[in-house]
Amino acid sequence: MAEKTNQKEEPTPSTTPSDQSPGEKKGTRREIPGNLPYTPTHGRLSEALKALIEAERPQQFNESFLDSVLKIRGGSARPIPPLLKRMGLLSSDNSPTELYSKFKSESTRAEAALAALKNGFSEIFRRNEYAHKLPDDRIKELIIEITGLHKSDPIVGAIFGTFNAFNEFARSAKEIRNQDPTREQPIRSEDHVKNENRKASDGPDFNLVTTINVVLPETTDVQVYNAIFRSIRENLLS
Repeated sequence: MAEKTNQKEEPTPSTTPSDQSPGEKKGTRREIPGNLPYTPTHGRLSEALKALIEAERPQQFNESFLDSVLKIRGGSARPIPPLLKRMGLLSSDNSPTELYSKFKSESTRAEAALAALKNGFSEIFRRNEYAHKLPDDRIKELIIEITGLHKSDPIVGAIFGTFNAFNEFARSAKEIRNQDPTREQPIRSEDHVKNENRKASDGPDFNLVTTINVVLPETTDVQVYNAIFRSIRENLLS
């Protein structure tokens, strides 16, 4: 008779995504209106942004770089490269972009962070172009308006945390606007331009003023004065 062997069944590994948000079912990711990027591990994202400023620019920003250089390990590191691609700091092959280099530089960091926010959260900036200057409560209200989620939904907090990881650097950014030549400069007519050119070619205008001092002799004869003034009128003022 064959001996019956009892084998303990091994547990099945979890298939839950590493960046799965609280409240989501295992193995699924909710479709959120507005297509706003987010990660529930936004604290690790903030750490990565601060660390990459000091680290040498890599050829490839991948999990090995996160693990070995930035010291960010495990499942919480996996959403970071895709997020940086979405924000414009990495290209499709995970190589750093020019925006990445600007973010590393202290003089251009704020403007680069603002550009990254506008890349990833364009819908928020479409509704308010100064979203990076808004208080936290107003930013959360915009997220709720766009997504249609309840304010207590954990994804609202995840989206806000992801936004704020970049906005921490972008708040001091200065907006640079292109000048509108039709507003700043008056339109000059062709005749006006010709007159200006003619004046320039003719040279500057001069107005000369001559002062004549007349010393009158002491006399009681009026005819003497008449003769003097008549001579001035006829010879100097004509």
